[in-house]
Amino acid sequence: ANLRVMFGTRMTPARERALVRRSYRNMARVLANIFWMSRDTLARVHDQVAFAPAVLDALRTHRPAITVSAHFGNWEILSQAAVANGIPMMSVAKLIGSPEMTDRLTALRSTIGQQIVPAEGALRHLLYALKHGTSIGLLIDQHTHVWEGGAWVNLFGVPAGVSLAPAALSRKLRVPIIFAWSRPLKDGRYRIEPGAVFLPDPALDDQARTQQLVAAFERVIRQHPSLWCLNYRRWKYIRPEDDRTLYPFYARPSRRANTGE
Repeated sequence: ANLRVMFGTRMTPARERALVRRSYRNMARVLANIFWMSRDTLARVHDQVAFAPAVLDALRTHRPAITVSAHFGNWEILSQAAVANGIPMMSVAKLIGSPEMTDRLTALRSTIGQQIVPAEGALRHLLYALKHGTSIGLLIDQHTHVWEGGAWVNLFGVPAGVSLAPAALSRKLRVPIIFAWSRPLKDGRYRIEPGAVFLPDPALDDQARTQQLVAAFERVIRQHPSLWCLNYRRWKYIRPEDDRTLYPFYARPSRRANTGE
């Protein structure tokens, strides 16, 4: 369904099925990598993850920074790789399954010193981190309601709710936003690739900046669609003024039309 939103009818059903299978394989690889990296983490990160020079230079030059990415490639490795290269990082973790499972994954993620905070009440922790020189890592391809701090921006030409947090924090604290992503290599390793660096710009409001961020990772997803989590219901809600035919089958009308859910 997501591929149809992204590419219309330009893909054959066979091509769509192949990309979805590859997306599931990538997600399985990410999950396995979390557990494998939990032992001898520092050595394994250095051995298995390489930075494009532009990314590492940006992270070292702009400290602190707000790093953003999507559930793309191995999204779990980005902050760990930064920490392994001497860059303090804080990331946000949403509840995954049960609280016990979330705690287990948090322990695995924080093996080499990456700071993990729960999504509930995360903003004050992120503010504190940035004010004290720690960079933060955020994923911005999950639905965020307006009352949760989100806004509607276009993703593949279809309105979707996206968090304004990176843009708002950048504006408030005047810190840059660095977009990067991880590319799986054929030999099993990963390479952290550059996306773009967005310097604070007082002429841009938070929604305009967020649209720029979304456009940046949309360009990468178009080039490598199977590296994105294609099973995630990214376009969950439809506003009354939006065209229903643009949305995938799983989308449903917003229950809070007056708040722009």
